[in-house]
Amino acid sequence: MTVRADPELLPEIRKFGAFDVNACFNCGNCTAVCPLSKDDDAFPRRMIRYAQVGLPDHLVASKEIWLCHYCGDCSETCPRQAEPGEFMAAARRYAISRMDPTGVSRFLHLAPWKANVALLAVIALLTGLFLALSPGLPEGRFSTASMLRFVPYEVVHWAGIAVMGIMGAVTVVTVANLVWALTHGPAISAVDRRPAEPGLFPGRSVWQAVTTAVGEVLGHRSFRECGVKDAEPDERALYLRPWFVHMSIMLGFFGLLAATGLDYAFKDPDVHVPIWSPIRLLGTIAGLFFVYGTTTSIVRRVRGKERAAAHSRHADWLLLLLLWATGVSGFAIELAIYLDVAGSPFLYGLFLLHLVVALLLLLLLPFSKFAHAVYRPLALFIHALRVARRPAMA
Repeated sequence: MTVRADPELLPEIRKFGAFDVNACFNCGNCTAVCPLSKDDDAFPRRMIRYAQVGLPDHLVASKEIWLCHYCGDCSETCPRQAEPGEFMAAARRYAISRMDPTGVSRFLHLAPWKANVALLAVIALLTGLFLALSPGLPEGRFSTASMLRFVPYEVVHWAGIAVMGIMGAVTVVTVANLVWALTHGPAISAVDRRPAEPGLFPGRSVWQAVTTAVGEVLGHRSFRECGVKDAEPDERALYLRPWFVHMSIMLGFFGLLAATGLDYAFKDPDVHVPIWSPIRLLGTIAGLFFVYGTTTSIVRRVRGKERAAAHSRHADWLLLLLLWATGVSGFAIELAIYLDVAGSPFLYGLFLLHLVVALLLLLLLPFSKFAHAVYRPLALFIHALRVARRPAMA
């Protein structure tokens, strides 16, 4: 098989992050100190070599760029200050942009000021649409029913359908691109390139790959190992460990998504339910974790407690702030409902903010760092399936 090198790959990736792997002399120190470097994984030495010799398909098809959590150990110990950790973050941004056929992801990462203007235009458009279709401020107590009179239920429904349709269509294409890259990328070993023998569906291998990927994503197995040895005193408490903060955001988000879906499917908007009802309780607990995780992450970044924050990009901050705004506004709305307060322009404005920001967040899913919520499990599954099938193909 002929492999063509792309000499513009490294300069292209450099646009997505602040690193200098030209200073790298391939000493291997970054791989030696990375707690994730084991078996077939080589963080981040092999990725750097792919970029240096110009192999974009090999780079994008590598599990390592999706598994790296940017603990920063490799950058702190690099004798040449080549910032290998930032290189891995830039490689992920580059890969997400490469999967996106629309060019929106590239625009979001490489033209921040223009992207801000475009996002403000989208916010203004959505806000204007909801206000234009609103009959005005309802009278009486603030409740779910009154919110859906302020912005009619049908308007919220069809706006959500439209956003989900756009996001879903782009996500299908980007996921197809990722699957193609992963399944046609470099083999883990020569064994992987052997043609499969005829036989039954490899159910055991698929199940093993699923459990490996799900355990990694939900349990943060690898993330728990990152930065353990050099953790500062205030990071040793469980609730301040980076993996726990990240897990709080992830589980909180999916919990809120599940509660919203169950609300939509089973709850009548005109019926007030107690806070201890199962769906509402799920949303409340998930919201607490979500707000805690996003708030803690922002505070730590501002205080310089997260190593990745030294090179945070516009798109990284944008995603985190949108997540935080969605969580805090939603939690404040729920608090107002259960305190049974009177409706006010502020509360209905807060609901409008929550609605617009949540829709914008969904629109950005295929284009921002948010995409790794889909890419990472998929990449881990495909690579785990390769590993699981190697003995049977030997």
